[in-house]
Amino acid sequence: MDKTIKIENESAVNFLESLAYEVNARKDLLAYMLQNGTKPEDENFQAYHKEYQEFFVQYEAAKANFEKEYVRPHGESLAWSLDYATRGLTLKGLPA
Repeated sequence: MDKTIKIENESAVNFLESLAYEVNARKDLLAYMLQNGTKPEDENFQAYHKEYQEFFVQYEAAKANFEKEYVRPHGESLAWSLDYATRGLTLKGLPA
């Protein structure tokens, strides 16, 4: 059973969204660079890849903290998704 709850802490949602944006922007840029012939050993590619890694680590840590605070109180090992626009947290696999 799925359940959606609204997260009242707007700053927590905005923080996750901003990190997701940074991760996805770098991932898209790296893919674009590769498609256009940039070699992975290129200095510019390496710089963006380093940024991607740093943002990815921050994003994963923020997701883990968010999950600990907002998801786990409803159950362990639940799948979840977050709609940034509505701040709706959908919990999947809840017992009926």
